[in-house]
Amino acid sequence: MKSLLYLSLILGFLASNSLADDRIASAMSAAPESISADAQLMDWDFNVIREGSNGWTCLPDRPDTDGNDPWCVDDAWINFLKAYTKKEDPTYTEIGFAYMLQGDTPVSNADPYATEPTGPDDWVTDLGAHLMILNPDLSLLKNISTDHLNGGPWVMWPDTPYAHIMVPLENRGR
Repeated sequence: MKSLLYLSLILGFLASNSLADDRIASAMSAAPESISADAQLMDWDFNVIREGSNGWTCLPDRPDTDGNDPWCVDDAWINFLKAYTKKEDPTYTEIGFAYMLQGDTPVSNADPYATEPTGPDDWVTDLGAHLMILNPDLSLLKNISTDHLNGGPWVMWPDTPYAHIMVPLENRGR
């Protein structure tokens, strides 16, 4: 009986370590190794998985979404993400940068909280590797395209406090 209990404990430990290893690998895949190797790693409850030393934070793929969507972000984006998850206005004051080198989950380009497809002109699918840029002065985004199929950068979630620039690293033209 003791040996079965011991085996059960070992298997539980290995499974939890495997899950932790999977989350770490996922989070680190969001950015170049030059950034992710020394980045802090967090889960989506913003609990620290691993301390970092370079000012970047990487988060693993969100298991509750379609697609593979790990993020690696700076402090402005942490502020943005915490506000977004609470449906509050972000308060960042610096330009922010984020990497999503594994792609993203399908998402509305206009409504930050849409959970169903909203049409091909709005619903962003098959988004590959990309960078995202925050600017605390949202008025500076007014002259940037909002068309996610324009072949270059565009503003996602315009006219919301979550507006940001998407910079695809792969061809997205029509």
